[in-house]
Amino acid sequence: MKNQKSGLIVAVVLLAIALIGSLIWGSSTSNKVDKLSADKMAVTASLEDMSTLRDQLAAEVDSMVLQYDQLAQENNSLQGQMAQSQEDLNRAKEAISKAKRSAAGEIKDLRAQIEELQRVKQDLQMNMDLMLAQNDSLRMQIGVLEGDLAVSTEQNTMLNESNMQKDSEIKSLTYQTFKATSFEISPEVNSGNATAKSGRARRIKASFDLENVPADYQGTRPIYLVITDETGTPIPRTDYINTTIRPLNGQPQDIMAVEVKEEDLAASQRLTFTHELENKLDAGNYTLSAYTDVGFLGSSTFRLR
Repeated sequence: MKNQKSGLIVAVVLLAIALIGSLIWGSSTSNKVDKLSADKMAVTASLEDMSTLRDQLAAEVDSMVLQYDQLAQENNSLQGQMAQSQEDLNRAKEAISKAKRSAAGEIKDLRAQIEELQRVKQDLQMNMDLMLAQNDSLRMQIGVLEGDLAVSTEQNTMLNESNMQKDSEIKSLTYQTFKATSFEISPEVNSGNATAKSGRARRIKASFDLENVPADYQGTRPIYLVITDETGTPIPRTDYINTTIRPLNGQPQDIMAVEVKEEDLAASQRLTFTHELENKLDAGNYTLSAYTDVGFLGSSTFRLR
């Protein structure tokens, strides 16, 4: 009986020892599992943070690409495409495409993607700043050109108005029923033969019809002959006949005539003038105009070669 009790006690003690050992082992194993779980969560959190940062950068670069496209279109309209900018844009698009295709797996790959996106973002920002400055400069240049064009347009308008005023003045000096027509102008050599060579011309012979002269203007009147070159300058002469024409319905006009004749005007007649040249004339176009004391009668051009 005593031996049985002793055996029972030994068994209980062994069982207790075994139970205690089992509890100790279980506790150690649980601690290890908890630590592994915590490490796994930390790695997962880090991957998620890196993935989030990667995605944010990709979205920012994607948005900047849209802005870059708009700036590039504006820049192209001002100056043409920029090869380097297009290359940077293509590299940015490729980086975005690569980032979207990549799996959110390895931290090392994520870091490389993030660094590439950051670099591309910086390059894009620099190119955008350069294009903005360039576009501003081009707009300024265009503004200057538009200003010059406006000035030129204004000057042309003023010249046109001046020419219209001069045409109006000439018309006011010309009587509709009292004017010279049918001009015949002949440069001549010393022998009286006609010539078109400037170096041989020694005189200018001109004739014209004066018809429909109103009765109030018939009688003795001075007829002036003016000869000018292409610039409107009278041909050379030592003693011009300076006078002022005073039309009844226009502004007075000063002229420098080379010839003047007193003519007894009738209702119709043909008048002839011969002007001896003091100097040889240069090759070019010339205008011969006829005036009387009360207005401009008419004109015609001739050419010497």
